Amino acid sequence: MLLYLHVQNYTLIDDIEMEFTDGLNILTGETGAGKSILLGSVSAALGAKTKTDVIKEGEESAFVELHFSIDHEGQRELLKELEIDCEDDVVMIQRRITQARSTAKINGVSVTNADLRKVADTFLDIYGQHDYQNLLKESMHIEILDSYAGDELKALKSETKEAYDAYKVLKHEMDGLETDAEKRQREIDFLAFELKEIEEADLKEGEEEELRETLRLAENAEKIAKALSGTERFLSDNGGVMDQFSRSFYELKTVSGMTDEISGFEDSLKQAQDIVSDVRRSMADYLENLSFDEQKLAEDRERYDFINTLFMKYGRDVADVKSFYEKKLAEYEKLCKFEEYKAELSLKLKKAEDTLSDLCEKLTEERKKEGLRFTKEVSEALADLNFNDNRFEIEFEENESYTAKGKDIAKFFISTNVGEPLRPLCEVASGGELSRIMLAIKTVSAGRDLIHTLIFDEVDAGISGNTAWKVSEKLGKLSQNLQVICITHLPQIAAMADNHFEISKHEKDGHTVTEVKKLFQYESVEELTRLLGGGEKTEAAKANAKELISQAKKLKHDLKI
Repeated sequence: MLLYLHVQNYTLIDDIEMEFTDGLNILTGETGAGKSILLGSVSAALGAKTKTDVIKEGEESAFVELHFSIDHEGQRELLKELEIDCEDDVVMIQRRITQARSTAKINGVSVTNADLRKVADTFLDIYGQHDYQNLLKESMHIEILDSYAGDELKALKSETKEAYDAYKVLKHEMDGLETDAEKRQREIDFLAFELKEIEEADLKEGEEEELRETLRLAENAEKIAKALSGTERFLSDNGGVMDQFSRSFYELKTVSGMTDEISGFEDSLKQAQDIVSDVRRSMADYLENLSFDEQKLAEDRERYDFINTLFMKYGRDVADVKSFYEKKLAEYEKLCKFEEYKAELSLKLKKAEDTLSDLCEKLTEERKKEGLRFTKEVSEALADLNFNDNRFEIEFEENESYTAKGKDIAKFFISTNVGEPLRPLCEVASGGELSRIMLAIKTVSAGRDLIHTLIFDEVDAGISGNTAWKVSEKLGKLSQNLQVICITHLPQIAAMADNHFEISKHEKDGHTVTEVKKLFQYESVEELTRLLGGGEKTEAAKANAKELISQAKKLKHDLKI
């Protein structure tokens, strides 16, 4: 449910705050006062595309904030997926629009416009003139019916989508097989070349690293030999370290055995001499073996370059190349056994199509069953809205191809007068009729899609008198189970308000601003009097306003019984 709206610097709005209740929230005001601006700000906060010209002149940004209460677990799960906390069961949506860009946050977490709209779609539905026009789009009729239908149809739709996805994959693969024999042979030849090249390469794990090390040593052989030779000379007997060891022992012998510490020095020095001697011998052996076969080096270099060429073509390392090989081998075998593979795939495709076809038939049967209930309830709701002699039916056609939603095409047909034949909805309904038809449809499907807040704009278009009262009654009934927010010009609808706001336009500091005021009951009477009496608030209009409110209260009381 929508709890709170805060708007700043949005077109004619300076700064307004509104607190909504459950039941029916009514917004009234003079034409051009800013009711549509207010609705636009809500749409903007919920992710609608918004131009920067909505920023109030002279300001740097526009800001809209909405607070919703959590109505069901589906909303909570979606927020959890987006890693948004809602511990106190309140969701705060904020959107700021600047000349450069707009930003959106949900409970303080920055979100993309796509995620914002996804969340918004679970909290609120807005019905304006554009949405009424959607009724004229026959492609929307199947969506409207499905949103009304029960859990069994929803489960069938889910199964059908899964079956369609599986069928589509196989169909795509089968379509891909329909290539000419010459092209297929070229593919076989190319795959054979790749496979043969990898097989003959006989790659081994670690081979490339070993070759790299061998080549690195060969390139630095002269430098290594020079360093080791110099070191060996420093350690030699001819004035080198070994000579220094001999002189050290000679000096120590003059005091040998005098103390344990001196004896320890001799032992340590002997160990050091042995270590240096071992290092010297190892260096000499290494130098003796430090030679490279030029032909072998050339072969190693060629092998190393070849392996790296393979890595560039087929993968970063031996494991990648082997994986590439296995994949291409499977493709090669499939092409070589083309007819056998095609026959096998054809059987799989036939089985998938049979499964999909069965589900589509069940889906059609369920839709027709739901359609009978839907048309009956919509027809009754239309009668409540002063379409006394209406007939409302759904005609089903079969799509030529499968879709994720089955093969059904649904079209709404209506007759609003006795003796008139059924005609497509798009050929019959006027703007005022469309708004009432939408209200009827929403009434019968209320609550099925788990959205608990509905906003209606221009639901009173083209109606008056008794029809207006009928619409008022229907909104009152709808608001028993859902939160309804309605912008209206009609006193009959305004009288049904549980929460009434007046939208007005004033001059402030040389600028025109839109303001909102929550009305007490006596103020609602004054506003209804204005709506009834036009420019002059007569006593008769005031009495009529009180009577309308009294009738509305009685109706709401009767609805609750």
